[in-house]
Amino acid sequence: MSAIYAEFKRVENARVSRERDGRRGKELLALLAAVLPVAVALLAYTGLHLQTVQVGYEIDRDRRTVAKLQEERQKLLLRLAADTNPEHTAEFARGANLVPAKPGQIFYVSKSGKP
Repeated sequence: MSAIYAEFKRVENARVSRERDGRRGKELLALLAAVLPVAVALLAYTGLHLQTVQVGYEIDRDRRTVAKLQEERQKLLLRLAADTNPEHTAEFARGANLVPAKPGQIFYVSKSGKP
């Protein structure tokens, strides 16, 4: 029978340092120089696109508001026309039992406050 004999030595690698590869740094710099402009352009495009979408939503909201206000204005103009119609005013006065003013019931006031 043969005996196997092995001796284990403890290796101290604390003072071993790896040499810096100069080419690796240049490669990383070249990669960064190639990717960075593309990334900046994509971010700028995304920012502009988001602003465009936001402005589009604001314009749409403002258009709806304008349309609503125009519709309300049209309704108010129709109501004003109906309420200022002499026939409507006379009908309202008859319904409220109003009569024409008698002499002495009307007072005229000037801007100076003197009659």
